[in-house]
Amino acid sequence: MVEEIIVSESFEDYNIVDTFDGDLTKVADSIMKSISDTITTQGIIAVCSINKKELDINKYSKVLILDKIQDPGNLGTIIRTADAFDFDCIILGKGTTSLYGQKVIRSTQGSNFHIDCFDNVDLSKLIDEMTDFNIFATSLKADKYIEQLDNITGKVAVVFGNEGAGVSEEILLKVNNLLKISMPGRAESLNVSIAAGIVMHYISTNLKIINLLFFL
Repeated sequence: MVEEIIVSESFEDYNIVDTFDGDLTKVADSIMKSISDTITTQGIIAVCSINKKELDINKYSKVLILDKIQDPGNLGTIIRTADAFDFDCIILGKGTTSLYGQKVIRSTQGSNFHIDCFDNVDLSKLIDEMTDFNIFATSLKADKYIEQLDNITGKVAVVFGNEGAGVSEEILLKVNNLLKISMPGRAESLNVSIAAGIVMHYISTNLKIINLLFFL
């Protein structure tokens, strides 16, 4: 919920705040630069309160689980990609960078408002409760490539891990489907946000095909 809007003295596009009935504060351009972490600001900042939601994992059918993702840009990009592929819930495990960092918020491009996100979650405990889900995780230890997946039905969850260490061993031991991405080139690894996009696209598309065949 937006509680206050702060604009710079050179801000002109007041039509976007015409319907706002909270506090509107004007500050000098120099003050705006000091409270924003971007070199060129848009001249407007909103102060928002965060409404905490209770997590009921059984409400969701396509869940993304993040295990100690560190880079804010990666996190924001992953959230945006999950929104694009119609995932309905994102779980941030303990040790993952803050959901509310400015770089994360900018990277989501608004997708954080389209999808339910929960942070600081005990992933080990949560996964134990997800008995109705097919849970996938990326790992170099996997013996199956994502292209070999078929018959993906029901509720699904996908786990992605830390940029350097991957998904923690504790979590991998609880996952019933380990997979990896085929890379015919010479690169040894993929950025986690790129890997997440590939996997989410494949799973989302596969689910759509299966549901269509079932419906026909």
